[in-house]
Amino acid sequence: MKSRVHAIAGVLALTLISSFFTASVAVEVFGDHAAVRAVKTAIAFALLALVPCMAITGGTGRSLSARRLRAPLIRRKQRRIAAAAAIGLLVLVPCALVLRALAADDSFGTEFAVIQIVELVGGAVNITLLSLNVRDGRLLTAASRRRRDQAVSVTAQP
Repeated sequence: MKSRVHAIAGVLALTLISSFFTASVAVEVFGDHAAVRAVKTAIAFALLALVPCMAITGGTGRSLSARRLRAPLIRRKQRRIAAAAAIGLLVLVPCALVLRALAADDSFGTEFAVIQIVELVGGAVNITLLSLNVRDGRLLTAASRRRRDQAVSVTAQP
């Protein structure tokens, strides 16, 4: 059950960040200022879902890995999630909130553009880190299933 919660929260976090990124790029390319304002407002409110997803992912991941902390794959996942959390809390959340405030004030000048670029770079890095963690999580789950199936087949032999 814990592994399912971990997977769902992780995939939801990755989906939200990818959606934020895609919506930001699309609205910058195809939208007007009203559309940018709407997207930046939606992203700011969606942080209320993203932050708990990241916390749940990190907490359940730590709990699931408690017995296998020395595994290189687990250590890489832990370093990635720590980096993603730091980027999220120190870069992406503040950028999202400032961009929302600037968009609400119709301030779409250089400051907005620079912060938008920082947010997009941070978002791309987080998408990469979380995607790698999803890949490695699937590898760990497959390896765990193989070990479990081998243990069952060994005990089932006469």
